[in-house]
Amino acid sequence: MHKIKNKFTEAFDRSKPPEAGAAKDVHFPGYYETKTSNGINILVIENYKIPAVSLRLVFKNAGSYFDGENYGLASITSELLTKGTKKRTAEDIAEEIDFLGATLAAGADWDGSYISSSALKKHIGKAVEVLADVILNPVFSEEEIKRVKEHRISTIIQGKDETSVLSDKLFNRVVFDNHPYSHPYEGTINSVKKITQADITGFYNKFYQPANLIFAFVGAISVDEALTIVNDKFSDWNSSGIPDNIKTYDFESGYSVKNAYIADKKEAVQSSLRIGHIGLKRNNPDIITVTVMNTILGGFFGSRINYNLREKQGYTYGARSGFNSRIQKGDFCVETEVRSDVSCHAVQLILDELKKITEEYITDEELNLVKNYLAGTFPLQLETANSVASKVINLKLYDLDKDYYNTYISRINNVTKDDVLKAAQKYLKPDDCYTVLSGNSELIKKDFSKYWNVVVYDADGNQI
Repeated sequence: MHKIKNKFTEAFDRSKPPEAGAAKDVHFPGYYETKTSNGINILVIENYKIPAVSLRLVFKNAGSYFDGENYGLASITSELLTKGTKKRTAEDIAEEIDFLGATLAAGADWDGSYISSSALKKHIGKAVEVLADVILNPVFSEEEIKRVKEHRISTIIQGKDETSVLSDKLFNRVVFDNHPYSHPYEGTINSVKKITQADITGFYNKFYQPANLIFAFVGAISVDEALTIVNDKFSDWNSSGIPDNIKTYDFESGYSVKNAYIADKKEAVQSSLRIGHIGLKRNNPDIITVTVMNTILGGFFGSRINYNLREKQGYTYGARSGFNSRIQKGDFCVETEVRSDVSCHAVQLILDELKKITEEYITDEELNLVKNYLAGTFPLQLETANSVASKVINLKLYDLDKDYYNTYISRINNVTKDDVLKAAQKYLKPDDCYTVLSGNSELIKKDFSKYWNVVVYDADGNQI
């Protein structure tokens, strides 16, 4: 029997899988943008695949950066928005939203305060009525303030038993020092106790202004429908008192990289490590290259740091690194939890990995693997209306290029090994890393004292 040959069998070796081509850019939905006469920045993305609408609102310049000495003020103010208005009690709001099958949530981070809602298209009118009410007519009753403060204090107390919470707080304190980012956004026990109704009302009146608001609509809603909603509910809302000049702070710490800072947790059997320094702004033009570099270093399960500490040494279940970027510079941090007896060696291994990526080229295999990983996971971030709304708001909040997401994958694909090395050398500072951990100081300070001056704190942040 003769073997049949044709152009198909001759052209392909079926014993080998075909090589994957470079991933292509994902089309980020186009959006309509306008600004109302009272300053509200409106963004609309029409998507009629499902009969639902997501609304996401961000009050920029209304985050914990502006707490002043009242740490936790922005966070508590945002939480109280849904706890009662001039027309509705907290129970009324919860019951009405639940009846509609809708969602309503509020919160704050360092850069802004957020309110989000979603509902089926047929219920969006009633959901918006509740949304507008909590934004425009909060009452901040003493009863609700007391309840929220008590719950917040309870949460803070519980955090004292978690090594990860203790190390996070100490790391921020050491890295940012006199900058507002050094304080916990949820507040401290003493700061929360001191927050008054007048403080909350004052913060709301100052920062919850239409000129501070970015309002995104995503889903089964037309531009005209969205504009009608804003006009009907928010056109009579006027801005006043927005500060033109926002106070900025230096990113200089009085803490020393020659010290190892330990938050003591006597009964802990493992240590929670935080190693890092000041990072970069969210709109830094090198952010794409830095993302590739950090992913190789510690940004996914197959990263160098995770392989070394988890697979090779067996010290941890997972280790990761990341640039926590904000409107202002955030931090770069490597974090992991390891056994107490290997804490010092784990820190040394982390610093070795930081030095290695700043001194040597990565491999072609690493670069291709990470490019495929980032390109493959990015479309998953656009699967829900709420995630799309968050991303389109980020374009405005962080002053990113309008085509940032449309060209994201192609820019990932264009990163070279030389780019990664230069980014590592520019943005990683292995010799200027702060060493912070939480654990049993009696078990770990002896090893650390061989290389660092050891400074120990209790769970309340007092040096001991």
